[in-house]
Amino acid sequence: MLNRYHIVIIVESLLLAVALGLGTWWYVHNEVVREVEKTFVDGSSYKGEWLAGRMHGRGVLTSAGGDVYEGSFVEGRRCGNGKLVRADGSEYEGLWQDDRYHGQGRYVSPKGNVYEGGWSYGSLPQGRLTNKDWTYEGEFEDMSPSGVGVTTYNDGRMYAGHWYKGFKQGLGRMEHPGGKVDFGFWDQGSLMRSGKKDFRTGSKVYGLDISRHQGAWNWEDLALYADKKGEVYTAGAKMGYELQPSFFLIMKATEGSDMVDPKYAGNVAQAREGRIIKGSYHFMTTLSDIETQIDNFIRNAVVEKGDFPPVLDIETPHDRVKELGVENIRKMALKWLQAVEAHYGVRPVIYTNDLFRKEYLSTPEFKDYDFWLARYSKKGPESGRWLLWQFTQNGRPRGISGPADINVFDGSLQEFKDYIDSAWAER
Repeated sequence: MLNRYHIVIIVESLLLAVALGLGTWWYVHNEVVREVEKTFVDGSSYKGEWLAGRMHGRGVLTSAGGDVYEGSFVEGRRCGNGKLVRADGSEYEGLWQDDRYHGQGRYVSPKGNVYEGGWSYGSLPQGRLTNKDWTYEGEFEDMSPSGVGVTTYNDGRMYAGHWYKGFKQGLGRMEHPGGKVDFGFWDQGSLMRSGKKDFRTGSKVYGLDISRHQGAWNWEDLALYADKKGEVYTAGAKMGYELQPSFFLIMKATEGSDMVDPKYAGNVAQAREGRIIKGSYHFMTTLSDIETQIDNFIRNAVVEKGDFPPVLDIETPHDRVKELGVENIRKMALKWLQAVEAHYGVRPVIYTNDLFRKEYLSTPEFKDYDFWLARYSKKGPESGRWLLWQFTQNGRPRGISGPADINVFDGSLQEFKDYIDSAWAER
């Protein structure tokens, strides 16, 4: 317990601290900021604002070697916005802290390479590198691509995956113009296995649909296990497996009138980062009016040009269909489809199972819609033309926790990309 003596000591200490602080403040703030021109003993020179015996404010500092910094100083150190042009031709423009690059900035190397991003005390942990041949966005170490990132080449190629000290190293996906894909493990920039032989134009295009039930996943580790012919295993890895990429991710966005999938935002961010074609779907219920369900999707779904079209998931149990009447189910579905198409300017896709489509949705009003059909067998859907086929709900991809639905597109990779382009172009 504090006694009177302790209280007195504390009060006196506080008063002393305040007095010292006020004294320092009085010294600094009562010295007039003035313009100076100075030459230092090391041969460097300074012209600019000066306070309390130090560079403080705006000024120009020229080193003996010819480096020129123009910008802000705080108590003798480069701090705030500033530009440094070095004698070797390199330059940095952006934020500084304690004489080091810190914050958003842009660095141009002597060779003309451009580094942009959020700097941390002189290093660039994550950002963008542009040179004459390609642009890289991702993680860095010692100014070299290291970690995970995406490289877009001027000739139209795109690589997404792992890097180490400037080389492709680890799991990665290289897409070429025309649809050829190299996918697998890379070492010192060279593909060691898988896609070089087993995935090419005309091969099957696989993708996943996910929701909160799949838990955590990482795009940099995402892959499907396949045999030598590229046929995906539904139960995970087998002896002598090859790897195939997941080219698209269709994510649950909303359900009913007010539910938003808690993992949706994170799933969208990861798909964007890995340059994986993303899509969003709404789970239709019969427990709320369709107008509020339309509003829920439009308010919360991230649908952008180049995405897989929005999807309406219809899984109404047969007894509920009989209870409400199939015409009411059709009217609800059509109202959602038409409203979402009018809002986004792209025609949605219908997801359901093969039997439900055959029994309830094979009517003229749905003939212009593409179908994504679930049928868990070795044979494809039998109810008619399909765009995607969900052939398992118990897939075990690499890089994702828990079972996942695996789907295949009816066509090649180039045809898949052409479908996306045409879906948006037609509107």
